[in-house]
Amino acid sequence: MMNTELWDKIIQFDFDNPPSEYGFSTRLAKENYWTKDFTAKAILEYKKFMYLASTSEFMVSPSETIDIVWHQHLIFTQSYQEFCNLSGKQIQHIPSTHNKKDFSKFKQAKERTIKFYENTFGTQPSDIWELEGMYESLNLDKAKLKIRTFIIIGILSFILLTTPFYLLLKPIYITINNPDFLLYFIGLVVTIVIILEIYNKDKLKIITRSFDKNSFIYSLQPFELVYLQTQQLSNVINGAVNELIDNETIKVNTDNTVKLVIRGEAKSPEQLQVTTTLSEIGKTAYPTLLTHLLRKPIFWNIVNAMDAFKKYSIKSKKFGNLFYLNFGILSIFLMLGSIRLVTGILREKPVTQIAIIVIALTVFMIYYLNRLTKIICTHTIPNLYKTEILPTREIENDWQWNYFLFGSAVLTTTFVPLVNYANRNNNDGGSSCGSSSSSSCGSSCSSCGGCGSD
Repeated sequence: MMNTELWDKIIQFDFDNPPSEYGFSTRLAKENYWTKDFTAKAILEYKKFMYLASTSEFMVSPSETIDIVWHQHLIFTQSYQEFCNLSGKQIQHIPSTHNKKDFSKFKQAKERTIKFYENTFGTQPSDIWELEGMYESLNLDKAKLKIRTFIIIGILSFILLTTPFYLLLKPIYITINNPDFLLYFIGLVVTIVIILEIYNKDKLKIITRSFDKNSFIYSLQPFELVYLQTQQLSNVINGAVNELIDNETIKVNTDNTVKLVIRGEAKSPEQLQVTTTLSEIGKTAYPTLLTHLLRKPIFWNIVNAMDAFKKYSIKSKKFGNLFYLNFGILSIFLMLGSIRLVTGILREKPVTQIAIIVIALTVFMIYYLNRLTKIICTHTIPNLYKTEILPTREIENDWQWNYFLFGSAVLTTTFVPLVNYANRNNNDGGSSCGSSSSSSCGSSCSSCGGCGSD
């Protein structure tokens, strides 16, 4: 039977008290590249685990994610001791030795933990208890060949194939007049790019649909999506500041400076960081405040998590195959244009127009492939929210969601000139254990044996 009195105390325990710029939750998210929601969920499951450890008479086993939270809590020694005092037991962390004798003990502890958890709290969330990390829910196998390595191989192959392609195409090229070739070539390139654009967006949509339905991607916060879509951290900060202007915590002065009017009115960690920073520096021009806030961990956690998602995605086998296809097709057209240019030079024909086209195609290819590595962030995921996720939610009166959907159009009128001025004058960087107890970590845990109590 559940000890509701103890559980109420555990659930109300605040790991971020007293509030600080680099508190427990902020540090946990930063060091593990976790999203805001996943961090909160991991902390909640850690509390459940610690309740089990406090009330069980046997060893209980944390998952990889919970063990990460546990390690973090152990660093905050005063908070950890207060938590143990609250639970009534000194819960110890036991490292796993990975010997054969301990293996069966850890396995049994894991099985008992699952049953104890299900009897107390219901089914364990798979993203916290079964997967080894937040990003595993994306179901993306890592590509064997890095994109950078592929590009190098591609460039070398392009150089080596130039002569064979020249010998193959020269007899054909000398029979085609230049104006006709240019028209056909440009028309074909434009057609292929349009086809690629449609194919890429469809393929990326298919990739996102392979994510687990309980993946962190389906529980992103509005500000995380604002950064994902715009790749500008300043846009996130603009949103946090605008909310404080709306509720008259911050005032925009006639000289285009901002000042703190009311203290203690922050409703989120982001707002608290804004008010704390503004109280420290006093009345100031908005670009100055923005510069200070761009350095704060609470905002950089958004950059870290979203950029980590982008890197994880583009390093995957699925995205790699898509990139290779685009690179290969565009390289073929670049080869066709280059051979035409070489043919004209060797035959002493006018080559100015084809030279311009080849240079333009090269620049476009670089831009297009670079854009392809970002499109899952700037288009695919935001569009998933706009077309599928948000229509099922009640968000009409939620300003942050409206800010994600409509951007600067929902900013307070008096704040817009300050944002525009700051955008012209700022570049943000986000363009983007003891052993006196009796619990264990299962075989999937690399460093933790488990927990117990004195």
